[in-house]
Formats: sequence, structure tokens, C-alpha cells
Amino acid sequence: MKPLIIFGLGKISDVAYHHIVRDGGYEVVAFTCDAEWLQASPLKDSMHLGHPVLPFETIERSYPPESVSMFVAMGYHDLNTVRARKCQEAKAKGYSLISYVSPKADYGPWLDIGENCLILDGVGIQPCVKIGNNVSLWNNTLVGHHSVIHDDCWVAAGATLGGGITLGERCFVGLNATIGGESTIGADSFMGAATLVLKNAPAKSVFVAPATE
Repeated sequence: MKPLIIFGLGKISDVAYHHIVRDGGYEVVAFTCDAEWLQASPLKDSMHLGHPVLPFETIERSYPPESVSMFVAMGYHDLNTVRARKCQEAKAKGYSLISYVSPKADYGPWLDIGENCLILDGVGIQPCVKIGNNVSLWNNTLVGHHSVIHDDCWVAAGATLGGGITLGERCFVGLNATIGGESTIGADSFMGAATLVLKNAPAKSVFVAPATE
């Protein structure tokens, strides 16, 4: 199995770890995070899920980039920009970034994704879809045919993206949200849980559905 380091110590990294271990192909050898965060955490000089935790600033001393790959497992903080920045820093150190695609996802040989993507169980990816770098698709989302998801997006569980949609960079799509077919959503847009978007939207659009009373 290929050795792998996971960046992150939170809930997202835990989910990524358990999927990667479940499906094999990679052996997680360590976790890493920024030294400043590590110094302030209870995990200082400790282990996480049975693996050593090392500061990112000096990770290459223990695991040179030519000998191990990395996966950046972080959430959608600041519309995914924090995760995107950490991917850039890992690549600047020379690490290759893997993508994880669950064998329980529904896709075919047409799958076209970039690096550091997280595709979980039950995700449906139809033909002629293009997915960029650092995109997370959570359980049971649907990406309709001929759609394009640009870099650094996050699509939460149960969302439906109709055929022929374009999702701009750094967008967030919430739980059970729906984007109608042939729609183009501009970069840095936010679609909250259960929202319904049936038209084009410019960059930095915000859609929020009212909560149940």
C-alpha cells in the first residue's frame, strides 16, 4: 500500500481517515497540522487514531515528499479558502495530493476529477461531468450529466445538481439543496440547506431557505 499523510485533526479528517482505511490502497502513516494549532491542542506530543501527529512546518524531515503523498482533510471554512491555501502549501513542499473516490459511489470510466477531492458513498456522477481540484462531494449527492464543478467547492450530503450546471470556484452547496439544470452559479456563492436555485446567479450570491417553525 502507498504511504499517506492526512492534514487535519478534526471531524473531516476523521471521516476521510476511516474511508481511506476501509477501502485500502493507502496506508496512513501520520497526521499533521500547523505547529501553532498543535501547540495549543490536547494532542500535543501525542497520537491521533493510532498515528503520530507532526507539525506541518517540519513534516518533510520525517516524511520526505518523494516517499509519501498527502490528503488535506479540512472543512469549508471561509468558503473553502483555508483548505485551498493548505493544498497550495503542501504542493509547494513537493507533496502530491491524492483524491479519494468511494467504491460505493456511482460513476463510470468517464470520471474526471482533479487532486485532493473527496467523493463519499452514494455520490452519483453522470457522464460528461468535470470536477476540478479540492472538491468535496458528500454522501448521496447527484451531479448531473455535462456539469462542471470548479476548484475548491463543497457539496453537502443529499444535494442535487442538475444536468449541465456550472458551479464556480469556492462555492458551498448545503444539505439537500437543489440547483436546476443548465444553471451557472458564480464563484464564492453560498446555497444553504434545502435551498432551490433554478436560475443563473452571479458571483458571491447567497441563497438561504427559511427554517421550519
